Amino acid sequence: MPRILGAERNEIVFKDPLSGDHVALYYRQPTTSERQGYMNDVIKRNKNSVTMHRAEALAKWGAKVLVGVRDGDFLRMEAGQAVPLSSDPGSPDYYEGWRAEIEAGCGDLVAAMAAQVFDVVPEVLRGEDLAGE
Repeated sequence: MPRILGAERNEIVFKDPLSGDHVALYYRQPTTSERQGYMNDVIKRNKNSVTMHRAEALAKWGAKVLVGVRDGDFLRMEAGQAVPLSSDPGSPDYYEGWRAEIEAGCGDLVAAMAAQVFDVVPEVLRGEDLAGE
């Protein structure tokens, strides 16, 4: 399947250990400058000191590329009741504050999504790997 340049929404599905179910986040492909910004935020240098800030960078840049959640995968608490949360304005379960809810309550998922989007390096194929294509 080809890479779709400029796709506004991609889906990543996780087996969520907290819910015991599969949940999906929607994200957009980061721009080249966003990828560079992420890498610049991961490692900071101050004079002779180098520090790692991967967790903060994953949260920040993951939130930037997050564009939604799959309907039916998330519930939020309202007046003591669990109610469906949707990021789709056309859904009857749409909640305007969906992004803040996901960032506050699902930082692990946002970070995991960001790690896949920003940190996974394409594999280089050699001649023997291409023989079957």
